[in-house]
Amino acid sequence: MSKPELASRVDTVILGGFTTTRERAKTPIAATSTDEELAIYQEFIINTLGPQLSEADLTRRDSWIAHLKEGSSDAQISLILLACSGVQRLYFEDYQEGSSQNQVFKKPDCFIFLLEMAKTLSTSNASKFSTPLRYLRHVQAQSHEDNDCGWEQAFRLLALPQLSSYESLDTTRRGNFAGDSTVLPLITTPQSSSVRSISLHQSLAPAAEVQALLRVCKHLDKFEYISPTFEPISGIFARDIMEAVLPHAGTLHHLYMNFSDECKKIGWEDDPQRLYLGTDLAQMTALTHLSIGMQSLTGKFDPAPTDEQDTPPQIEGAPRLIECLPASLVELSIRDCGKAILDQAKELMDTIEKGERFNNLRRIVLVFKAEIVNVRDIRQVMRERTKEGSRCDLWVAFQHREARWASSGRGHTFEGIRAIPSLCSRIFADDLRKDWIDFRGGLAHKLYSKAFGPCSPDHGVDVDERMNRLLLLKPLQKYQLDD
Repeated sequence: MSKPELASRVDTVILGGFTTTRERAKTPIAATSTDEELAIYQEFIINTLGPQLSEADLTRRDSWIAHLKEGSSDAQISLILLACSGVQRLYFEDYQEGSSQNQVFKKPDCFIFLLEMAKTLSTSNASKFSTPLRYLRHVQAQSHEDNDCGWEQAFRLLALPQLSSYESLDTTRRGNFAGDSTVLPLITTPQSSSVRSISLHQSLAPAAEVQALLRVCKHLDKFEYISPTFEPISGIFARDIMEAVLPHAGTLHHLYMNFSDECKKIGWEDDPQRLYLGTDLAQMTALTHLSIGMQSLTGKFDPAPTDEQDTPPQIEGAPRLIECLPASLVELSIRDCGKAILDQAKELMDTIEKGERFNNLRRIVLVFKAEIVNVRDIRQVMRERTKEGSRCDLWVAFQHREARWASSGRGHTFEGIRAIPSLCSRIFADDLRKDWIDFRGGLAHKLYSKAFGPCSPDHGVDVDERMNRLLLLKPLQKYQLDD
């Protein structure tokens, strides 16, 4: 704070969890500041935010300064972000202490105030040089798996003028169900947002929150939703995601969904159609890349021998694959496949080869459960080879359960190598995250081309080696046990 010219050069800030209890002095992130340091901090906050604040904002500003004296990590973190005026990337853990069933948010007041001031000052007549977080473009908020993600923070972050991507890990509100928006911020009119990409990984968020978050965006280009692996899912299904992204039909190019088809779904029986996207997907006229599970796309169940056995083979009345896909698709990847998709995949390939529809589609990847399907099963239904010079390549992969588990991003500690809560984490596993993003959905022991003959993965890396690295079962030589 005494040398802001140095702080202004910081472009990435990575932070731990906030103190969120009212007893703010319990977990300071640094030793108690001296009176001289506190005087510097106070002057810096007052000068940076400027004098033209409302009475309410002045009160909150003074409260921030008071919390600094108490050693509040919320106040200290907010001060760091205020000083780092050029920060472009912010990755932080977002803890809420107490029961995850508690619907009373105990959020970091100073951080919330900073976000609101960043929005207020960016739209006021104040000089842009005093606007905090004015260059912030990328955010990843990582929640503790037993607590709630800060939706109040998410809405305020999306209101920042330059933010382009927002990621959240362990987005959750356990105990709430779809339609329960009692604790959502009041949004009377749609807000303008520069955000082009939203990723919700290991998410148990109810539909109302996800849909409200996407309504804030105006030009969404990419959306990812990944539910936790093998944990019961309730409160949100594939159709809820369809309803959330449909308003972005003219801008959304990439849609990635993983509802972990093997895990138990709760509450779908009264409205089975919510388990799959349906024909509304065909209205996504800008969509070029779609990665999705078989169940979420077709409404078909094809469990492995170890999966739930009390499910029907398919949802009655579910439309066929060619009725749902948009004509704009360039690449289609379907995971968690079973034999139930073979006839529809054959119908799709025949339609493409006849030149009737889907003339933009260049690649189809079918990732089958290795426990229940093999190459012989596929050859019995589909031709071994597509026509010479076909516009669309067909790739077939086979995944075992451990690879399907890794594809969802989970990565808890193995053999004490490294403690990371998620392969998606920019905080704890940024190196592994790059591999995971690059290879998810293709993690397979066997991969076949359109001719159903063995071939190498696109990226030229041994599949088993990369999977073992992502699972932390057999780390590469450069990873030591103390990393």
